[in-house]
Amino acid sequence: MLLALLTPLGLNVPAACPRAAVAACTPAARAAPAAAAATAGSGGLSAAAAIAAFWSQVVETQKTQTRREATLPIEATADAALVLEYMNSCADLCRSDACSVTLPATEQATADAAIRVVVEPTAASSLEPPPSPAREAAASTTREAALEQMMTWFTGALMACEIGDIDADADDAATDDETFVALGRSLLHTKSSEVTFAPTVQEMHADLWRLVAESDYLLDGSGGARTRRCRPPSAGWRASVIRPPRHAAPAGAALFVAPAFTNFEIFDDFSLLVRSGLRYLVSPKIEVHVYHPLARSERLRAPMPTVHIYLDNEDLFADGDGTLASLLGSM
Repeated sequence: MLLALLTPLGLNVPAACPRAAVAACTPAARAAPAAAAATAGSGGLSAAAAIAAFWSQVVETQKTQTRREATLPIEATADAALVLEYMNSCADLCRSDACSVTLPATEQATADAAIRVVVEPTAASSLEPPPSPAREAAASTTREAALEQMMTWFTGALMACEIGDIDADADDAATDDETFVALGRSLLHTKSSEVTFAPTVQEMHADLWRLVAESDYLLDGSGGARTRRCRPPSAGWRASVIRPPRHAAPAGAALFVAPAFTNFEIFDDFSLLVRSGLRYLVSPKIEVHVYHPLARSERLRAPMPTVHIYLDNEDLFADGDGTLASLLGSM
């Protein structure tokens, strides 16, 4: 269906979502430690794996109300100081939620190429949200049903774009065409997904960063940005004919869906923290699109909270058949 919708633009887009698109949604994949799939050859963790491990420590402390500590070795290609800076931002969030996080000084983390994390409970956890009919209904949704609902919504969003409208204003027509291609292209190249029913924002952070740590195609070599003045990626996508790849450049998209999370204001804050981490620790070229039912813009009002993470490449070329069945095939 998505491939058929892209046909009117005449782009050389071969096909859509690979057959392994939702492998991360299986119980076995969800249970796997984030660091296991992201440990570098040097024995250190990628920036994404280190952040996933950090949040795992926080979540376990909240659940067990016991002190936890871990030393996280950082791989040579990552910037330990930048990873530590982001962890300090995350620690500020934890302090307001009955949890205290102690981290080393920047000089020590840089010298050791490792970050020692100590997490302690400061009060009885009260992070479980009160029950509500909306949350209970969302929690009863299966992972497959949640993905199917979001793909149906995305398809409708594509169909709503008035591409090739000769009667439209030139600027409006160009905007619609670019929106259509950008959204369709990111969906066609979605390689993995995670549907989380985490009841807390801390657990959502852990789930999302585990997904990123396991998604090698999001790592383009510029992660752990050495400069802190990264320009954000362009909001639009320059339409051009897609050529077969000259090399296996990392690229693709990951879909993160949280059907049971109903505090949309907190979800906005969650997405802002995630976006900054992805762009400064993983790649400054990453695009992060956030959707939920009460989004400020009408075009972002999806039926459930969703984060779509996308790293584009002009040589991106995927296989598949462009159908929902392909997206759900490995589930």
